[in-house]
Amino acid sequence: MKRLVLISLLLACTAAFATTFIALDRKSARMLTDKATHTAPTIVALWSTDCPHCKTNLGLFANMVKADASLRLITVAVEPLSAEVAASLDRSKVPGKRYVYGADAPEAIAFALDSKWRGELPRTLLFDGHGNRVAISGTVDRASTRKSLGLTDKR
Repeated sequence: MKRLVLISLLLACTAAFATTFIALDRKSARMLTDKATHTAPTIVALWSTDCPHCKTNLGLFANMVKADASLRLITVAVEPLSAEVAASLDRSKVPGKRYVYGADAPEAIAFALDSKWRGELPRTLLFDGHGNRVAISGTVDRASTRKSLGLTDKR
């Protein structure tokens, strides 16, 4: 009986999180990272719950978005939806659209997101809103991120 209650609770939590996340397939992943779809400076952060450097980047991006209303942030958890995925973003107060890997093969979704990406995390795609895109693996800093986004640094 306890097991059934636990499963029911887990399903209810997952259903609640499903409304705040969009599951990616190959087609939607390609559209998400198409330069033409980003007409404003946009950060697309690829991350995982077991990546400490990803959480560092997400914290930086959350602060940047709070400081600059013109900046958009999109997060992509490179794993299926789980309670931990939502909790990680909520703990860091990360705003913006949230995506997770859907039913397609993870490799196919990863290739559709960035054909030059080999799976290292964190991976950040920076769109300047004028048709330019920069892809960076590893942790980033505020100044270089703003520069890649085509934003002048505020002093």
